[in-house]
Amino acid sequence: MDNRNRNRSVQKHSDEEAAYYGFSKDVTKRASKAKRKVKKLNHLKLRLIFGTVAALLGVVIGLAIFGVWYKEYLLNQITYETTSPNEVATIIDEYGDTVVLGDLTESTKFSVIQDEPVKNFLLIGIDSRSKNYSKDGKGDRSDVIVVMSVDSNKGTIKLLSIARDSYAYFPGYSKPHKINAAMSYGGPALLQATVESVLRIKINGYAYVNFSHMAQIIDAVGGVYVNMTSGEKKVANQYIRELSKSAALIQDTGNDTWLNGTQAVAYARVRYVGNGDYERMERQIEVLRSLMKQYMKLSATKKLACMDDVLGAIVTNIDKKDIEKYAFDFLPSLQKAEMQYIQLPIDGCVNQGTYGGEWSMRINWNAIVPYVQEFFYGEKQEFDPVKIPPKAPELSQCKTDIPLEKLIH
Repeated sequence: MDNRNRNRSVQKHSDEEAAYYGFSKDVTKRASKAKRKVKKLNHLKLRLIFGTVAALLGVVIGLAIFGVWYKEYLLNQITYETTSPNEVATIIDEYGDTVVLGDLTESTKFSVIQDEPVKNFLLIGIDSRSKNYSKDGKGDRSDVIVVMSVDSNKGTIKLLSIARDSYAYFPGYSKPHKINAAMSYGGPALLQATVESVLRIKINGYAYVNFSHMAQIIDAVGGVYVNMTSGEKKVANQYIRELSKSAALIQDTGNDTWLNGTQAVAYARVRYVGNGDYERMERQIEVLRSLMKQYMKLSATKKLACMDDVLGAIVTNIDKKDIEKYAFDFLPSLQKAEMQYIQLPIDGCVNQGTYGGEWSMRINWNAIVPYVQEFFYGEKQEFDPVKIPPKAPELSQCKTDIPLEKLIH
């Protein structure tokens, strides 16, 4: 090959190599740039993901903190009547002496039924029209006396209403009195001790509400529905006018008559229509049942808002942790708002009439206790006899074979 051809061949190869290597460098640069771009995008994506997660986590933590704070806020609306280790519950006995309530507890042979999931609470309604109540509940008599039994395993609520004119012996008193007078003599602590004594059950705490606050609670759930008769409407409207000249009167009657708070409280006060105190207790339970149903229909947010009004109206000696358990865990978990109800005294276990110039109900509590045991615990057991007030029927005269199912409303 002559020199000219050799030079041409070398030049050709050089040009090809230059073109090849130049192209490779461009490809490498572009590939490197693309990698950097992808890496940058991935880094941006990660930042966005982590940022979103962090934001959501922040919201969740914020809501959790707010939820804890708001729950604590609601629980602090309650007025707690707790005693320090150095304080004890005292009452004024019939001789005018201050005595320790715990020292008056009677000695018993048999223990009360113990069932851990079942807790019994005493619900007390006091009349806002009275000005004689002190902050500890002492003063005039209680209008509503209800034992509420809660079974946290079965998810049930049972109510036992005690007629306020029922005669009973109070701890520290040798003579019997109407059971609602215990609030006058020793406040809710004495009433609780008396109920424990006559029913032979354990009461895990009490809570009382003034009727004026009850109206606020009913309004908080949007009112209640009752079966209103024309006679009840007439008397209830009279009560409404006693409280306020401008409050709306009840207009309707019949099933599912809607009532606001003031109207519902007036309806629950109606006494001298029908069968006196028995039907009055039924009206009170009717309002409580409807109140529970209306509460269960509320959304979770509205339930919390409702709790602000409910808890703020309560005075109690129930532990704060138990209030939290039942108000925020148990109630929202209920599948339905049905409540079983028994009214005391039971027909056939009581004499009613005017004794010593005072109308009262003289109950044989020993005929009542087995029904209470079966209703709350599903079983009966032996118990120490309860001291019976004068003029009460003898146990042999009482109806003790009535099926429990016939007593439940």
